[in-house]
Amino acid sequence: MSVSAVGYIWMAPEEALNAELVERETQKLRAYCQANTIDLMDVCVEDAVTGNALERPALSALLQMPQVVVVVPSLASLGRRFHDVAVVIGEVNNRDIRLIAIEEEIDTERSEGQQLLRFFIKVPQVARMMRHPVKERPRTFVRSREVLHNGGTCPYGYVLNEATNQYQVMPLEGNVVKRIFRERLSGRSLRQIANDLTRDGIATKRGGRWQANTVKTILENVFYTGAYQCQNRLYPNDHEAVITEELFQQVNSHTDIVQMA
Repeated sequence: MSVSAVGYIWMAPEEALNAELVERETQKLRAYCQANTIDLMDVCVEDAVTGNALERPALSALLQMPQVVVVVPSLASLGRRFHDVAVVIGEVNNRDIRLIAIEEEIDTERSEGQQLLRFFIKVPQVARMMRHPVKERPRTFVRSREVLHNGGTCPYGYVLNEATNQYQVMPLEGNVVKRIFRERLSGRSLRQIANDLTRDGIATKRGGRWQANTVKTILENVFYTGAYQCQNRLYPNDHEAVITEELFQQVNSHTDIVQMA
C-alpha cells in the first residue's frame, strides 16, 4: 500500500536562493520515495527563514496537517542548531507524526526512530518541551521496489502475505530457527542439531527429515536478521527479524563449521 508524504527542505541563510542545492535535495526526496513506494505529494521549501523552528510558516503549517508523513533529506533540514532539531522532533512526537530523515536513515515509525525519540527525551532541555511520552507504534516495513517478492522460495520460518506482499514470521517455525542458532552457538554440530529436530518430530519446509546441510543453510541466511540480500546488495530492515544481527554474527564468526558438522 502506497504511503502519501510531504517533503520539507529548510535552507539556512548562507544557502539562500541556491536553486541548484534545492534541486539536489528535492531529487533526493523523490528518489527515496520512489524506491520505497511513497507518494510524494509536495515539497515545501523554506528559504532562509530564521528564528524559532516551529514559527517557520511552511513547517508550522505542515506539522498541523492531519496524519501527515514528513520526509526530509537530513535532520539538517530541520535546523542547524541542536535546539531547533530537538524542538521539531518533540513536536513530531506530540502530534504523532511520522518523520523520515533520509541521510540518517531515521524513520520514527520503526524501532530505531523510536530509540532516537527516547534519546531526546533524556536530554533535560528537550524533556521540558515534550508534553507526552514517546508513543509506541506498531512496526511496519516499507520495502523498496528492488526487493518485492517475485515468486522465489519463502525461507523456513516465514510466510508471504499475498495481500501486502510482505514476509511474516510463522511463530512455531520461528522458534525452531531460534533453537537452531542457540544450539549452534552452544557448540552442537550441524548433524546433532538435525538429528534432534527429526527426533522431536519437527518437519522441514517440505515435510522431510532434517539434514546437516539444511541446518547450515539456515545458519548462513542473513534473511533471519530482517535483511534481504539481492545481487550482492543488502537491504536492512526489510521485514520482521527472527534473530538479532549480533547472534547471527556470533554464530557465523566460527571458523570450524566444517569440523563441527
